[in-house]
Amino acid sequence: MNEIIKILSKVDGGNVLDAATGKGDFITTLKQHLKSYTQIIGVDSSQRCVDYAQKIFPENNIEIFRMNLEDMQFEDNYFDMVCMSDALHHIKNREKVLNEMIRVLKPEGLMLITEMYCDGKQTPAQETHIIMHHWVASVDRLLGTYHQKTFTRKELQDIIKKMPLKKVQITDFYVPVDDPSKNCPTLLRNCQEIIKRLQTMENTEALIKEGQELMQRIKDIGYASACRLAITGYKKSNYNAITNS
Repeated sequence: MNEIIKILSKVDGGNVLDAATGKGDFITTLKQHLKSYTQIIGVDSSQRCVDYAQKIFPENNIEIFRMNLEDMQFEDNYFDMVCMSDALHHIKNREKVLNEMIRVLKPEGLMLITEMYCDGKQTPAQETHIIMHHWVASVDRLLGTYHQKTFTRKELQDIIKKMPLKKVQITDFYVPVDDPSKNCPTLLRNCQEIIKRLQTMENTEALIKEGQELMQRIKDIGYASACRLAITGYKKSNYNAITNS
């Protein structure tokens, strides 16, 4: 986590966009660690998340809006800095959303993306996080919510290569955990609630078994946040849209 703090501590953010802000967790990080900022705007497609985030950020220079990330209601070249933290795996039409993020970013403006990855050197407790994420993603897809499994490090790098950015820097980081068993009771309750819901549905035996095995792993090994990439780059002046090719 110190790596992210070092990055942000050198940035005069200006007008900042946090795309797919969720409940605003990354806005809190931006508030605490940016060298300076004028305004932070968070946008998300979930009304429930927006309602929550609006309550915890009463500041006049922080605003939260519900918005379609594929068609954001901002002018071209509006923001000095655009962020997305731990949300790429929730984005179905990724190219459209990334194009919108680039469109609203000023030329020479800073893009910052953070995302967990599933390969590389992870501790057993971090592997628990990856296994849990894969299981929750499978449950969400069953319920009709788009949720992709964890990217590999190379997959994330390939996504960034398509973006019209220069001076790209990729930094590995993780959130240190002194005691992998600390948050286990809450995680176990969450898993149990998901299993109870699955038990009311048909053809979910395999997912229920995976959940039960995950709960045992949490008890035996514990949990820690998986490794992440922090990717920064500056928008090229000769902007070209991202394509699937």
